[in-house]
Amino acid sequence: MNEKLVYQASVLFSALAVVLLVVNVSLASINRSKQNDVAQRQSTIVSGQTLAQLNQGLVRAIAETSLKNNDLQLRDLLSSQGISLKNDSSTKK
Repeated sequence: MNEKLVYQASVLFSALAVVLLVVNVSLASINRSKQNDVAQRQSTIVSGQTLAQLNQGLVRAIAETSLKNNDLQLRDLLSSQGISLKNDSSTKK
């Protein structure tokens, strides 16, 4: 009777170990997938910051050119995008 109980307990614990192994593998796979998603989002954020700096430089260059050459078309383009220009002596050369 005691041997039968030991055998059933060992089978039960073996089955539990297999179930836990499957759960562990699936959780590791989900974790890896989530890590890849986070890495892609980080990459998007970093490239967005780089593009924002580039856009800011382009807007500044367009604004300076508009003020320097008194270009109304460029000024209207900037105004249509919500960018207002101030014509001061520090910007004109």
